[in-house]
Amino acid sequence: MKRIFVILLSIFLIPLTRADASSTVLLAEPTHRLSSGIFFDNGLSDLISPTGRLGRLVFDKTNKSATWIIDPALIEEISDLVDGYTYLDKDGKQVSAPPLVIADIWLNTVKNNSRRTTVLALPYGNPSLSFLTKNAPGELSLYRSLGQERLAALLGREVGQTSATSAGELPRGTAVIYSSLRKPVATLNTLVTLREVEDLRLKLAQLLDTSLSKEVRSLLNNDLEGAVKKLDQKIRISGGNYTITSSRYELPITIINRFDQQVNLDVRIFPTNSRIVVTSIPRVTVGAQSQIQIKVPISVIASGDTTLRIQLLTPRGERVGEIKRIPLRLAVISASTTWFATSLALILLLAVITQSVRRVKRRRKIG
Repeated sequence: MKRIFVILLSIFLIPLTRADASSTVLLAEPTHRLSSGIFFDNGLSDLISPTGRLGRLVFDKTNKSATWIIDPALIEEISDLVDGYTYLDKDGKQVSAPPLVIADIWLNTVKNNSRRTTVLALPYGNPSLSFLTKNAPGELSLYRSLGQERLAALLGREVGQTSATSAGELPRGTAVIYSSLRKPVATLNTLVTLREVEDLRLKLAQLLDTSLSKEVRSLLNNDLEGAVKKLDQKIRISGGNYTITSSRYELPITIINRFDQQVNLDVRIFPTNSRIVVTSIPRVTVGAQSQIQIKVPISVIASGDTTLRIQLLTPRGERVGEIKRIPLRLAVISASTTWFATSLALILLLAVITQSVRRVKRRRKIG
């Protein structure tokens, strides 16, 4: 109770500054949260305190007439502080923090002060506008529309859109990593429309904030690479090593879906050499949190070793996950070889019979 009183007193004593109708309030801050939802530091709680940078902006009562420009990602992160949260201390150990009262006060103040003025949503995560315009305009459009949608839901009112404010050059390494990660997530999002996929797709936008420090950028690079790989493994193929002893065989392959939504997939299968011929299979549907087994018809041309390369595709032909390689050992005797062996056996049998008949005749003559 004493802590709440101190916070309210601090807010009341914040000096007032004159603002006019043309002024703006910019609420944006580089992310403090990992893809898992754990905060990698506790800096956000200081920033929203009455004496912090974000606290001074929000608790200044003269800003009620200003235009509010807000990054929805920031509002989401501060909302996570309200009911308690987990952050990493300087030693990398997880610390469980209790509900943060000032976070609730800060959010309610944002809603109240911006109620009768213009509110504009930044593209989610305030990413580099120049980079996205040139390299991923489709993602920029998504960050804008979802940013507006989420901010409107968080504030409980209609909001407009505005361009990102993140300025400066994006490190080349970050640009390369982002480009390699966004495609598999965007592809999954065409199959699965769940919040977890959308959240990770939006999280990638925060990697493009040019004001990130070098240390935080490196941390996010590693975190997001791991998160995308983990998400990518939710739809996968399971297979083993097989020895095939017949000329025609139906190879069992298991397709696994660990999302809470069914998916439709095409399966492209091709061998690494001409020892086998594979028949194409129709589109498959895998239910939510389930797996199915399909049978792949195979015709063996010659014995030896080969490998099947199997790629899952969306109905639009986009690759899902990595190529699965299934080694095959072919130990099949061909029809011509079987005929030759049978003929040879018959010839040997006739030779033995002929020789036996001759021996019998020879004995009769001697007798």
